[in-house]
Amino acid sequence: MTQITVCSHLCPHQALHLSKVLGLPLISTPPPAKQLGEQMILDWYHDKNQCPEEAPKLGLFSSHSGPVSIDFISGKKNHRRQFGGGKGQPLARAIGISGENTPSVLDATAGMGGDAFVFATLGCRVLMVERSAIVAALLQDALDRALNASNLDPDVREIVGRLSLVNADAADYLLNQQPQVDVVYMDPMYPDKKKAASAKKEMKVLQQLLGPDMDSEKLLDAALRTASKRVVVKRPAKAPTIKGIQPNAEIKSPNTRYDIYSIKALKAAGLI
Repeated sequence: MTQITVCSHLCPHQALHLSKVLGLPLISTPPPAKQLGEQMILDWYHDKNQCPEEAPKLGLFSSHSGPVSIDFISGKKNHRRQFGGGKGQPLARAIGISGENTPSVLDATAGMGGDAFVFATLGCRVLMVERSAIVAALLQDALDRALNASNLDPDVREIVGRLSLVNADAADYLLNQQPQVDVVYMDPMYPDKKKAASAKKEMKVLQQLLGPDMDSEKLLDAALRTASKRVVVKRPAKAPTIKGIQPNAEIKSPNTRYDIYSIKALKAAGLI
């Protein structure tokens, strides 16, 4: 089992708070990467691409990769905001964005926040639900840094303002809290052995923290009970659908398929 420790050498007050919230050990000096073994370290650092006045990032360090962190200000997410294809991209069409229609979205498998950020970029209010407390801490750090940045692009500030976060098991959250939301979006981890060796470092960390996905059927059932308009499940293009009620539409891109469960159509057919 992976041991995770919080390091306080750069941000002692934040580290003390995080270690208490997560119930993790606190250390003052990070060990060399080659000595980490299976251990992981939560620590703050300055990215080489950051402006000097920006706050340090919270990153998850391991022996087999550089720090894994989340950034809503710059990097891949900002590039995707500028060049991602807008409302015509398959992901946007899958959740029902068209014209002025911007549904509210609950991202039940928030992960590194990539798809949630796209939804917010396109005008949707998005509740990110993430079951891993570690990943949720990385997401919260990204939100806090963005909202507290003094020189943040006003457009990005507005986008990040549409994002909110809950650290919870999504199926339990949906059934117990019964949130009012138009769309529930799911991107369950799917094992792809052919690409395992070249998997992104973020995905490797998620797989190490969360293990294989074992509850997609339970989550889909809870999502179908919650969404008012549709449930969307992201799958590899050739992967089977989740067992149980089957989607009534799909949108494909070269490597990805979005299975769409229309709540209105499923109710008309007496399936839910």
